[in-house]
Amino acid sequence: MDKFAKRKTLPGSSDGFSLSEMLVTIAIVAIATSIGVPMLRGFIHDAAVSTAADQILASLNYTRSEAVKRSTRVTMCRSVDGASCAASAVVGDWRGGWIVFVDGADAGARDEDDEILRVQAALSGAGTVLGAGAVADYVSYASTGQARLADGSAQAGVFTACADSDSAKRRRIALTSGTGWVGVEIVAGSADCAS
Repeated sequence: MDKFAKRKTLPGSSDGFSLSEMLVTIAIVAIATSIGVPMLRGFIHDAAVSTAADQILASLNYTRSEAVKRSTRVTMCRSVDGASCAASAVVGDWRGGWIVFVDGADAGARDEDDEILRVQAALSGAGTVLGAGAVADYVSYASTGQARLADGSAQAGVFTACADSDSAKRRRIALTSGTGWVGVEIVAGSADCAS
């Protein structure tokens, strides 16, 4: 008994796909791709925004808890080199990274003897974080856990995590004046992160 016997084909027929079968398959793949790729892109942008918001929120909470734990001022500022509070070219743009440090003599600015507690590298992907109001360059917590400016007055402002996409929902992180409490709100997407 021959297990591998060739099967007989009818004259004029062949094994494989016909041209019409191939064209139908290509059309189905093209339609599925044209629907799926934009949805996937929106999902990727939304995930990048969520990640950026989570990173800034975690750093704010860490900064506040360290200020209370150490009973001294602790500051988080924008930093592109991970060593100093060097502002990037765009005011309020936290995408380049930030540092958290024990803030000594000059509040809101890192001096050489200020201990760095945490360094956040530049954000990757499509996510952007913009700070507005008194949080454009730094957030500083006093030993009481309240956000305070260098002059001692209450610090308040809003961080917006976004992507240049209408489909990605933005996250607004509001720093409440006087308390240092941070609240998060999810808002509609916009192609303009600054709005």
